[in-house]
Amino acid sequence: MGRNLIRSTVIVISLLLAACAPDATDQAGPTESAAATEAAVQRVLIIGATSGSAKELIPQALERGYAVTALARRPEAVEFEHERLSVVKGDVYDIDTLAAAMQGDEVVISMVGPRVDPMKEVASMDLYTVGTTNIMNAMREVGDTRLLVASSLAVENELPTQKPEGEALGDMWLWNARKLYQDMGAMEDLVRASGLDYVIFRPPFLVHEPAREDLILAINEDSSKGTMATYADFASLILDQVESDQYLGSTVGIATDRELVWGGNVDFEALSKQAEKVRDATQDL
Repeated sequence: MGRNLIRSTVIVISLLLAACAPDATDQAGPTESAAATEAAVQRVLIIGATSGSAKELIPQALERGYAVTALARRPEAVEFEHERLSVVKGDVYDIDTLAAAMQGDEVVISMVGPRVDPMKEVASMDLYTVGTTNIMNAMREVGDTRLLVASSLAVENELPTQKPEGEALGDMWLWNARKLYQDMGAMEDLVRASGLDYVIFRPPFLVHEPAREDLILAINEDSSKGTMATYADFASLILDQVESDQYLGSTVGIATDRELVWGGNVDFEALSKQAEKVRDATQDL
């Protein structure tokens, strides 16, 4: 009787322990769930993290729940901090730094652009063609496939071949920046021939103001000129294409109903002075 009682007690205890203990599925659940959650977070890489556009792109991307890597030549100039934000040093002329910033599962957003004085002629430019080629080659190296890249409406203009007479600011701007826009147009051709999933954005003149939600888009055709938009609206449009296929393989021209008045609602002297302050950082990366 004593042995039977002990045996029965052992069996009961074993059954109770088995009933209370979590099975293998329960034990793996939290780990698998955490991994699934991490994998579900969309990653974006913003190249040109100190640009005017990035000042809206970074906080808006974080607000949407994305994991953001911000690449800049001067990472100390990136003013944002967040648990889902990583700021890294890199240069579009150095493909190794670009590839090192990529994991192979992010959407790449290129806001590459030089800091130029609008009152002075740009002597030469290869930032867009060389830099974007390096970005695309780095993407291929790690397996990234989607590129969202900023161009400009100015590439649609017939660029001047002779210095304009007089002091019309709009004409002088095109003359001073003609080599920049030539390089930008050549960059667009490289992106279209890349085989990547791309969207090319052609914004008008951009200003730091609250969003107006007034963008007028022209898909694969010339857009209205002489307007201005906000960086906030431009950034929102770009981020809408991170997961959407709506404009893949397209060039998106951007305009608004808000007229740009050279020397009126745009202060060229202020822009020139601002350029002087950052002359030691000739590329905005």
